[in-house]
Order: sequence, then C-alpha cells, then structure tokens
Amino acid sequence: MSDGKYDRSGDGILEKYHKRTENRKRKILIIDDEKISCSVLRRILEDRYDILTAGNGQEALEIMNEQKYEISLILLDLMMPVMDGYEFLDYIMKDAQFSVIPVIVTTSRDQDEDEIRCLEHGAVDFVSKPYHPEVVRKRVDRIIHLRETAAILNVVEHDRLTGLYSKESFYLKAEQLLEKNPEQSYDMIVADVNGFKVINERLGMKLGDKVLCYMADRYRKVLGENGICTRLHGDVFAMMVVHGVKDMERELLWKWNEPVEGIPLRTIDIKYGIYENVNHEVPPFVMCDRAMLALSRIKKLYGRHISRYDDSLRAHLVREQQILDTMEEALEEHQFEVYYQPKYNMEDENVSGAEALVRWFHPQFGFMSPGEFIPLFEKNGFITKLDFYIWEETCKNLKKWKTEGRRPIPVSVNISQMDFAVLDLAEKITSLVDAYGIDRELLHLEITETVYTQDREHITQTVNQLRQNGFKIEMDDFGTGYSSLNVLSELSIDVLKLDMKFIQKHADNRRSLLGFVISLSKWLNLETIAEGVETKEQVEQLKSFGCDYVQGYYYAKPMPKEAFERCLEKDVYKVRTEKKNLADASEQLDMEEKKDTVLIVEDNEMNREILRNMVSPYYHVKEAGNGQEAYDYLMMNSTEISVILLDMLMPVMDGFTFMKKKNQNKEFSEIPVIITSESDENSELKTLQMGADRFVGKPYHQELLLLSIQATLRKRKKTTNVEENL
Repeated sequence: MSDGKYDRSGDGILEKYHKRTENRKRKILIIDDEKISCSVLRRILEDRYDILTAGNGQEALEIMNEQKYEISLILLDLMMPVMDGYEFLDYIMKDAQFSVIPVIVTTSRDQDEDEIRCLEHGAVDFVSKPYHPEVVRKRVDRIIHLRETAAILNVVEHDRLTGLYSKESFYLKAEQLLEKNPEQSYDMIVADVNGFKVINERLGMKLGDKVLCYMADRYRKVLGENGICTRLHGDVFAMMVVHGVKDMERELLWKWNEPVEGIPLRTIDIKYGIYENVNHEVPPFVMCDRAMLALSRIKKLYGRHISRYDDSLRAHLVREQQILDTMEEALEEHQFEVYYQPKYNMEDENVSGAEALVRWFHPQFGFMSPGEFIPLFEKNGFITKLDFYIWEETCKNLKKWKTEGRRPIPVSVNISQMDFAVLDLAEKITSLVDAYGIDRELLHLEITETVYTQDREHITQTVNQLRQNGFKIEMDDFGTGYSSLNVLSELSIDVLKLDMKFIQKHADNRRSLLGFVISLSKWLNLETIAEGVETKEQVEQLKSFGCDYVQGYYYAKPMPKEAFERCLEKDVYKVRTEKKNLADASEQLDMEEKKDTVLIVEDNEMNREILRNMVSPYYHVKEAGNGQEAYDYLMMNSTEISVILLDMLMPVMDGFTFMKKKNQNKEFSEIPVIITSESDENSELKTLQMGADRFVGKPYHQELLLLSIQATLRKRKKTTNVEENL
C-alpha cells in the first residue's frame, strides 16, 4: 500500500469523513460562572449537541485535559473568577492541542473594544447577550463545519519537507487501515535520531533537512506496500506496518553507507520504539504515544536501539499517576513514617547518631520503597513538602528524647536540590529547630555530592549561613558523583559521608583510594562516615584506615522510632558494661604490665597511630619508622624495651633484615618480637621461621593484639625466672 506521496486530491476523503461523522453528536464546552447564562445556552443547543459546563477557566482546563479530542467548540464568557476569559485564551493558544478548538466569546452589546481584544487573543467569533437562539445555533453550526472541513483539508496535505503523510493524515490513514483490515495485525514504530540537534548545529539546518529527507526516502523504500509513514515532528518519524514483515528490524537498523552532500554520517544513532500487535480499539495517536514510551526507556542508553512496549510500561505509568494523585492526602494522614538508621562509633562500636529516612505505608500499595516515590517527588516538586515533614517529625522526636532524659545523639536529615530552589532554607530550618527547643548541633544536614555541582555559589552561601547558625553539614554519597578531590577544601562541610559502593570486593586499588580519601579528610579536619557497611571485613578495613563512624546493615537496618529507642536503651547498658570491664582490665594491666615498654616499628604513620592508640593505655610506647631506626634505638636503649611490634615491608631496612641483625646481636637478641603485617596462609609459618614469637595480621584487632603482648611478656618473664633459678 502506498504512502500517498503524490495523491493530492482531498474530495474523496472529505466526502467519506462527513459521511462517517454526520450522525455523531459533537460536544460543546460552555464556560461561564453565571448559572442562568449557562442554562440558557444549554436549552438553545442541547437538542443537537452534547453540552459540558465549567464555572471558570481553571475548571474548563481540567475538563479539556480529559476530553480534549472530543470537544468541537467552546463558548466562553470573559468575566469569571479564578481564571477569566482572557487568561484562558492566552493559555490555550500556547498549547498545540487546545489551540485548534474554536472559541466563540459571549459578550454584552456595545463592547467593540472587548471584541477586538478577544480576536487578538485567538477567539474566532462572538455572540451577544441576551442570546438570540437561532443566531447562536447558526453561528455554532457554521464554525464547527468550517473547522472540521479545514481539519480534513489539512489532513490531506503532506509534510512539505519529506513528502510523507502529515501527522493528521497519517492518523486518518491508520484508522482507515484498521477499519478495512480488522483481522490484520499491525505494529506502530517510532524512530528518533539521537542528538539530531548536534547535526543541525555542526552541519547546518539545510544539510540537516537533507538528512531527514534521506531518512524519509529510506523508510518509504523499507515499508513498500506494507505500511505508511509520517514525520511526526522534527527528527521523529512514525510508521504503521503489517506485523511480521520479514527482515523489518534488520532493515531499520541499517548503517549509513551513503554520504549526504559528501559528509559521512555512519555514526548517526537512531532509536526505535515498537508497539507490536496494536489494539485496534486504540486511536493511532495513542499507539504512537505507547511506542514513544518504549523508546524513552533507551533514549540515553548506549548501544541499545530497539525497545518494545508492553503492558508493564502502561501499568508503571498508571501506578506513578496513582502515587502522585494520593501524595497530598498521604501527607495529611501521616502515611509517611520516619525511620532511623543508627550510626556507630568505630572506636567502641556504640551508637553515636542516626539518619532519618522516610518510609511510605500506602493504604492500597502497602509498603513502598523510597526509590519508587522519591524520584517522582523530586520531579514534580512535592519533595520540598515531604522534606519539611521529615525535618519536623525528627525535631519532635529529638525534643521527646530530651524531655525523657535520654542520651542526646545527633540525627541527620536529607536536604534535596529543590529545597535550595524554593525555600529560604537557612531561616526555615533554624526557626523549626528553635521552635522545638533543641540544640542546633543535634540536627545534622545531609546534602548529596551532586547538589554541590548545581548552583555552587548559592548553595555554598546558604550552607555557610546554616553552619554559622550552628548546624553540622554532611556531604552525602561522596564517591558516587563528579566532584574532584581538591573541591573538598572549597566546600562548607563538616563530615564526609562515603558510600561503600565506592569500593568493591577484591578491588585493591579502590581500597587504597578509600584509605587515601579518609586520610585526606583527616588532613582537612573532616569527620568520616562510611554508609552501606555490610560485612565484618569492611568494618575491619575501615578501622585500619581510621574511619570515624559507620552505618549499614552489618550493624542495623533502618527501623521505626520505637525500635530505635529500644536500640538506644540496649546501647546505654552496653556502654556501662564495657566501661566497667575496661576499667577492671585497665586496673589489672596497670598493676601487672604498665612498667613494660613496647617498641612499634612501622613506616606507615596511620598504622603507627592505630597501634599507639591501642597499646598506650596499658604500656609505655616507643616508635621507629623503619628497621634501621629501630636497630639504632636498641643499640642505645635495649634494656628499656620489653617487646617489639614489627612490620615487615618498610623502606631503608625492612623487617626481614632487622630480624637478621637483631638475632645476631647478643645484647638484645632475646627481646620478643610480634610481627604486625599483612596476612596470608603462610604468614605464621614465616614468622616462626624468622625467630619471631607471634603474628598479628592487619587490620588490627585491639583485644587480640593486647592478649598477644600479654602472653609474649609472660612467656619471657617465665623463661627469665627459670634461667635465674638455674
């Protein structure tokens, strides 16, 4: 079947259209806030038209959004509340779909100025009050007839650039195909050139038009007698084709082998959305919408060129709309609930804070993941209302815990990009916290890394004001965005929050990078929090790097307020017990071991600091940065040292050379050595072969390290006593 490129005759189509529609009752929308006037017009027209009514322009737009394709004409009063006639005309004239509906303005007599103004705003005719029934009917009949005749004539026209069917003609032809072949299956295909604007800018619009004509000729050739094609708009084409045509997809995915105007375009990227086996009851423009929806899924995906529509896409859209329709009601009914995920101090693994997170328990859908509704709210702006709700609920709970005499811990809340755009953020948050009488330092503010890349000057200014007001700022999701490391020194933050996605299991280079970022944070006087911690290995690794706090499923999932309060109560008991046990152990060590001195030999300053913090409460500590420094110290002070903690891989003199030289020197060859190095399956065996007494692998575990030192010293004292008795 031909696409009708050369068929310019519209008489046949006009005749068939009027024949098909002559018995169909058209709809008229009357917009007037005066009920009497509406009633008069309804009585005049209801015998031949279906009547819809609206009390103002805003109500009319809501009706038109639902029935825009069925409304044949609008009768519009000018003076109305909420949205008057002029505002309504201005609005619909900017909308491509609404602007084609003719508008007759209802006016009082002797208002020439209003009539001229309405014509300038897009109205097509007037009827005067009081209404003359026959005049009203004649004018309405005439304008609807003219409008439909003009529309059909426009349908006959083809796209002037490519010669394909115009969009309206394509829709009409598609309807005719479906009516003529009810048993035949068809596919609707939409094609979109990815990045066509770049082609226009780089090569010029004239050459860009030639590319579009080249595409049109190609599609016309591929379809042949099996389908019809249109250029919907710009660089977007639509085709309705018989389902199951052999090699159709292969033909669509052809490469540009021929240059256009001598310029090769082999890299041009065309995406296709396909609605297969179309539902014959669905209008063609809806078929195109469904194909476009499928295409949108791969619009930004490299290497993907075809996507198919399925009912799951439609169900997804319906669910999204239901979410948006119920969000205001959900907020009023407190369907959104604040959950708290504890943050743990790495030194004692006690709760040191929490993050406030939102959960939605929908009466119809049940529990919904934030990943489903938060992106929608960020798009439509509702996120600002939800954020403020979470902030206020958090402040209420902080006040409650303060009143109950609980241990005060800071809680962080999330700040969205939209909050900076529409709220006087610093004033709102400060006023909120002060209204509940809680310390400002207890409400931490989490701002994602990507937010700082948007409007940095405005955001930095706002954040500086918040910090001056006493709030702590946390940069969330560091490592997942695009900030360079040197930007950290420019930003107004107190805490760097690292996402554990930043590193991967067995990726040594990324683990090293994590250690570097933590070291950099310390140099910048920033605290560090690692979120998404799920394994003991990650915990030990973060300890060895000196991370301050952790948050993740390894310790606790997000939980309701009541569960979090029980968690705090358990934590208080745990802290008291640990303090008592630590005091008892310290007292025992003070009595037994405090006179002993430990020599730490380690080139990594961070590792030395970790070892020093673990050992210094119970022993005197001396340090050396490599084997040569340690050997020189022993030459002068060997009698002071009770045990040596030795790393193996060091510059100047490594642990292996140090052990060899130490064992050869009778003055201090008997000083016990504990190796503190990277672990592997042969580490302990190598340790014993070198003459060391014990092995403690990295990352360090304080209890294991102290027990190893105690056991080593006791063994040495026991050996010394035996030798003295002999």
